[in-house]
Amino acid sequence: MTHYGICYSKEGPARFISHLDMVRTFERAIRRAGLPVAFSQGFNPHPKFSFGCPLPVGIPGREEYMEIELVSELSPAEIEEKLNLALPGGIAVLRSFRMVDNAPAIMALIDSARYKVQIDFQPEIDFGRIASCISHFLSLPGVSVVRKSKDGKEKYCDIRKGIFRLELESLQENSAVLEMVIKTGSTGNIRPDEVVSAFTGHCGLPVAEYGVYISREALYGPGGSSLESVLQKKEE
Repeated sequence: MTHYGICYSKEGPARFISHLDMVRTFERAIRRAGLPVAFSQGFNPHPKFSFGCPLPVGIPGREEYMEIELVSELSPAEIEEKLNLALPGGIAVLRSFRMVDNAPAIMALIDSARYKVQIDFQPEIDFGRIASCISHFLSLPGVSVVRKSKDGKEKYCDIRKGIFRLELESLQENSAVLEMVIKTGSTGNIRPDEVVSAFTGHCGLPVAEYGVYISREALYGPGGSSLESVLQKKEE
């Protein structure tokens, strides 16, 4: 058995595909591609692959990760070519790599994510305020947001410790592009829309209706490390 990591993108109309449908999409693509995938044991065997961190519906991902177990070795180039021929438009394998022996699950390694956010403001916005608003927002000891539990109850959560970086990347006509790195993964998860709402709300910035566009640019391991640097097997 050989484990492979796969880096892929999910953009355009494909960003509206739910996580469950992504699982089905890759099941079909793996079957069409003829990859020698391993199957689980038991009454209902299923192909052995898993995703790193599900994307919220509607948010594109520039570099997402998954892993797959094959019963025989293929070159990374073969995997990329076969899958790309079988995947629908908007989903593309960027690269693949053999994983180190006994590698931890990709999902367990992911610790943070980098997002790019374009915010369209109402015409009266004072752009000179935005940089100072970011500095002020990051100086806050706590940032509370309201979340709903599965039983419908509301509770306050402090997300400040999960906001690792928030920077102004550029200014355009009536809009600003921000970059943020926030806590993501199995040990805790901050939603990018929570950060945007908390930031604009606290600073009193007038956001245009439907004026927030979010994309996930990268996923990182502990301490901001590259997932591939931790997981990729060095070729002999």
